[in-house]
Amino acid sequence: MINISKILSEEFSIQELINFISDLSRLHRIQGCKELEEAGEYIKSILEKEEALEVELKKFSYNKPYGSFRAVTGWWVKDGELRLIKPKEELIHSYKNSRTLITAHSPGGTIEGEVVHIGDGENPANYEKLDVNGKIVLAYGYPYIIYKQATSRGAIGLLIYKKSGVESAVPYTGLFLTPEEAREAKAPSMSISRRMAEKLIRIIEKGEKPIVKMKVEAGYREEAWIPVVTAKIGNSETEIHLCAHYCHPAGTVNDNISGTATLMELALSFARAIKKGKITKPDKHSIKFIWFPEYAGSLAYMINTKQKVEFCINLDMIGEKQHLTGSTLNFIKSPPRYFHPYEAVVYYKLKQALSHSESLSSPRKALSYKYDVNIYETGSDHDVYLHFNTPSIMLNQWPDKYYHSDQDTIDKFDPQIAAKIAMAVGTAAYIISKNEEKGEVENLVRSYFYEYIGRELSETPSKLLEKRQKYLIKTIGKRILSQIQDEIIEKIVESVSEKEGKREEELYVYKGPIGPISTRQLFTKLSREDLKKLRKIYEKEPYMRTLRNLIPLYMKKPTSLNRLKEMIEEDYGIEIETKIPKEMIEMLIKANLIEKAG
Repeated sequence: MINISKILSEEFSIQELINFISDLSRLHRIQGCKELEEAGEYIKSILEKEEALEVELKKFSYNKPYGSFRAVTGWWVKDGELRLIKPKEELIHSYKNSRTLITAHSPGGTIEGEVVHIGDGENPANYEKLDVNGKIVLAYGYPYIIYKQATSRGAIGLLIYKKSGVESAVPYTGLFLTPEEAREAKAPSMSISRRMAEKLIRIIEKGEKPIVKMKVEAGYREEAWIPVVTAKIGNSETEIHLCAHYCHPAGTVNDNISGTATLMELALSFARAIKKGKITKPDKHSIKFIWFPEYAGSLAYMINTKQKVEFCINLDMIGEKQHLTGSTLNFIKSPPRYFHPYEAVVYYKLKQALSHSESLSSPRKALSYKYDVNIYETGSDHDVYLHFNTPSIMLNQWPDKYYHSDQDTIDKFDPQIAAKIAMAVGTAAYIISKNEEKGEVENLVRSYFYEYIGRELSETPSKLLEKRQKYLIKTIGKRILSQIQDEIIEKIVESVSEKEGKREEELYVYKGPIGPISTRQLFTKLSREDLKKLRKIYEKEPYMRTLRNLIPLYMKKPTSLNRLKEMIEEDYGIEIETKIPKEMIEMLIKANLIEKAG
């Protein structure tokens, strides 16, 4: 049997990877910007040099909505600065040093005014305490909501800070306005480090009135394009997708030029190995490498193209210097009901690639890099694939103290680790896409059945243990038996199979657009009181943000509240009160995303 990892590693260039990182991170890759389009052209130009890759660049208009993703305005930005005028003059931040300074999609303009500190800018009650008319609002929270709240009350500018992360970092924030909203937007918006925000707050607390000058050289474009680049090897109808998003501000690397550039070099490694005859093209599934702007690109691509995707691996923030970022490489699984046995191959190949530490006296090596497995959570393009009924996993570094800030720079990226991750992903994708590798796939899948069940049950409270054990054995077991023959697993599955009884309960069904439910979708459709109630749900149960995005999947067919509660408990192994999903369903009914069935 050929050593795929060794072959790919011989063709993988660390120097080339660093060059890609450097070239792409120079571009201000904000959705709707010209430089995002340039980044797409750059990726295409590199890949099409290799004949073994079937390369294509598709463009979709940002002026159109795609499923749950709203239309987004085109935008450009050239320069800007934030300067304190009173009580003494000093430069606070400049665009030349922090590309994250200007909030994505901020209107241009130069303004000068008094700063008022709102605090939580999403809370309407905070605006009742202070007069913001004709002033510049300093606040934290979701930028779009703050912008709407502040400007509707007459604010002439906005300064946004974050309560967490490195205090000197300038955060990446975005309004992501629709073309209609952009035509009405007048107030410039900027990000400010927590350190400088606290300085302004101290001035206010002393009874003084800080005056700042905001200069934003930016504006809107009539048309902007969503560039999606694909590179394919193999001729099978069914495909394995390896994807990465390449949007976000200039200068930022780990999110997600790390995944983008690593995937580029992996695709080139495959092409070189095929050209040299070291490996043959996959014959069971084609492998498609795909790069897109986050959410906008994946939704536009999946909606507008006929894809037969068997399985997807999303590379979003990989290869970090963990001693600097404080992160762990997380293997984010699909929800159990969307499980695919191919998940096993990625899991084991990744674990193998990261195990290089010598043990005291064991023949096996230990993990040399922080790596963990987590149940499904939302936050990237793997979400979109699930909404198209495609099992999808994500590799992601978290927590990252420099996340979404101007300090997410190239010095925090480790190309050697990125290469190891690439080899693991590439090896996994290849062996599941080759008929001749069926034996190894079956062995790994068989092993994963027991590890998956054991790990999940170890995290399950005793009250749910028996019920969840049956659910996981039945759900995971049946999917595994669709790929392999195993009498022992078959008997285990048969031992827990039981018919579900029919219940007479009120049923609800999802009727919104395909795709994850976004915060701004709810903001534009719910009252202030309902939004306040929704915030309390999130504060009490943060995981409801993830489960909110699963509701369109759980409720494609008419479903009762009790059944929804059961599905959450089955997939997540957590006890929840019925009132929690009930409150969420009530909100989604008001937002016109769910209705009573029949």
